[in-house]
Amino acid sequence: MKTSDLERELGLTKHTIRYYEKEGLITPQRDDNGYRNYSEEDLQTLRLVKFLRGLNISIDDVKGILSGEVDFHECLRINQIHLDNQIESMKEVKKAVDNYHDKDLPLIPALQDIEEETHHWKLGMQKTTNTVSLGRKLTKSWAKRQMIYASGSSAFLAGAMTYWTVREIGEIWVIIISFLIWFIFLMITSIGLAYRQTSSSMLDNSLDQSVEFLRDGIRYYQFKGWYSNLKYFIAVLLGKDEKLMHYYRYEDIEKVNIYTNRKYMNMGSPIAYEVYIADFEFYFKDGKKFYFFWPLTLDDDAKYIAIILEDKVKNINDKDHALYAMKNGLNLTDYMMKQS
Repeated sequence: MKTSDLERELGLTKHTIRYYEKEGLITPQRDDNGYRNYSEEDLQTLRLVKFLRGLNISIDDVKGILSGEVDFHECLRINQIHLDNQIESMKEVKKAVDNYHDKDLPLIPALQDIEEETHHWKLGMQKTTNTVSLGRKLTKSWAKRQMIYASGSSAFLAGAMTYWTVREIGEIWVIIISFLIWFIFLMITSIGLAYRQTSSSMLDNSLDQSVEFLRDGIRYYQFKGWYSNLKYFIAVLLGKDEKLMHYYRYEDIEKVNIYTNRKYMNMGSPIAYEVYIADFEFYFKDGKKFYFFWPLTLDDDAKYIAIILEDKVKNINDKDHALYAMKNGLNLTDYMMKQS
């Protein structure tokens, strides 16, 4: 059997057949013209070699198996352990690849220093997108959830307003129309003002604002009143929200100011306690600016935001070193109280 016949029979390349011959797995005879002539034994040996190599068994172990020096099943067991370790390693690699791709992060050396933590937030405190962001970007699913939240309180208030305004009339159709008018009015107002209860003790008062940190720049939505916010809300539901958002490349950011402010909060207790919050102010080269009061930051986004700003923005005013606390996963209140 000639080399070309062997190639067609086994689906191996001439280079691979020559390699196996060089390793001593087969010893073809040569005819009078010097051409290799493979025997049926060579053919069957190569079939077996191809099968073993398909199981990711090394060429040295293949030699041992064919010579009887290595047990086939023992080799499979060892190889199985090796493959399991490779699979676990590749799972970690895939997790990292998916994470960096989904977050749409810029390539920054300090990314390797971030150790992500597992977070189990309650339903009202979960991120809405995979991207790194200040605040929670309004998404279609989050907008629908807001409508559900708003409908409950609006229905209750509409019922109360209807009772106080038309209770003397008594006509059912007047009551129904009055209720619907109040309900629609309160729903529109509630959505436009982005008023929502995140939990029993906390208001998410970011007014649907968000700043996403992407690979080449930031994309943000700025609240400018209930009417413009209502348009933005509807645009989100229609999948056209990016038209109402602003995008700036990192090189177009003139400077970023970070203000660390002390506040006093009282949640379910008569005693107010001290907390520190960070406000962000962005200045752009075209003269525009965006002040973000106390943005909600979830998961490990604070770490990413800190290293992105330090790497991409040349002019940062951060006199209290809030970025240091963010980058190192420190609670800002604890950090500031230790400094004082």
